[in-house]
Amino acid sequence: MTENNEHSDGIKRSKGKFDPVTEKRDWSIAASEEYCKRIARNTGKRLIEIIDTEEDSLLPIVCIFEGYLDD
Repeated sequence: MTENNEHSDGIKRSKGKFDPVTEKRDWSIAASEEYCKRIARNTGKRLIEIIDTEEDSLLPIVCIFEGYLDD
């Protein structure tokens, strides 16, 4: 991933590739950053990173939440 930024809201923002197979953290995909925030609010999870995959798709944003997926 490239171009890492952390804004005043404490959420890290990145642009680049995302590999769902190797990602161990809890994640979801969304249409926009605002939808990531909505998912976090509705599920009670803390949003820690937003990845813009820069792909031309309906859901180009990956939302990373605090915690890890169970193996």
